[in-house]
Amino acid sequence: MNVSIEERTVLAEQELAQHLAWLSPQDTLRGMFFRSVQEALLALRGEAALEVCLEACGGVRDFVDFFAYPARDFVRMLGRAATLMAEGDCSSEDMMRMLGYLGTAVFLKSPVGRAMDVLSSGTPRRVLENLPMAYQVLTPMAGPLTVTWLSPTRARVTFTRSLLPSAYLEGLLEALLKKAGARGVRVACQRLGPLSSEHDLTWSVS
Repeated sequence: MNVSIEERTVLAEQELAQHLAWLSPQDTLRGMFFRSVQEALLALRGEAALEVCLEACGGVRDFVDFFAYPARDFVRMLGRAATLMAEGDCSSEDMMRMLGYLGTAVFLKSPVGRAMDVLSSGTPRRVLENLPMAYQVLTPMAGPLTVTWLSPTRARVTFTRSLLPSAYLEGLLEALLKKAGARGVRVACQRLGPLSSEHDLTWSVS
């Protein structure tokens, strides 16, 4: 069944509203997530769009990578950014996925990201093997992440109580695998419950 851009946008907005409702005031995310959206917005939409999205962050303008900031502020900022960037055949959900993809570059420049890059030796399997540890460092307020291997080039990543929206996580996972040399990456997401989702990853290697 074909779903129109308008319908996809409405569904994405509903999911984001649910996500916000499930987050608590005590939930926090690292500043690098905020900074990655800042960088993407500034490069793709300019200062005016960035100013609009920063209104969701309670007046904070500069984010330190490993400082903790309210997760609700990030989700609001992400939602506004995705809406501002959506155009043509791309819905706000597509833009959230793209922001997750672009945000991986900021993560890989961090000390944790650089360490993970060294440990992973540039292979998709080792990237996913080290992902639970890196995820715990980056999102200590979230639930655990598990990786289940279904074949040498297929894995299932399950997020339990993730503070990040599922579309954003899809983009992040795709970018990590491509950075490690995976080709033809496909990510299929299924919501399991409040803040929980599983992502089936398939790819090929050159």
